[in-house]
Amino acid sequence: MANADYLYETTHSSKRKNHSKSAYLNSAKNTRWLKLEIIFSDFDVVEFKAYYLNKKFQTEVLHEKSNFRLEDSKWYYVDGDFYL
Repeated sequence: MANADYLYETTHSSKRKNHSKSAYLNSAKNTRWLKLEIIFSDFDVVEFKAYYLNKKFQTEVLHEKSNFRLEDSKWYYVDGDFYL
């Protein structure tokens, strides 16, 4: 699963210790993403809504405001605030 590898590699190293590469792989296997809607973006912040199917094949939305860090010309996910 290339997407799981990408998510792991683009997560800031200070945050990777809380999540294994296999956890990203399990999440990728069990998630069917439908659509990504960018609500707001600035230099190091992105607010988005990601639409996906749950296990009952119902559409759900992940609404997050994410913080990123630029290091060595690469962007890394640091953390985010989730909206209900």
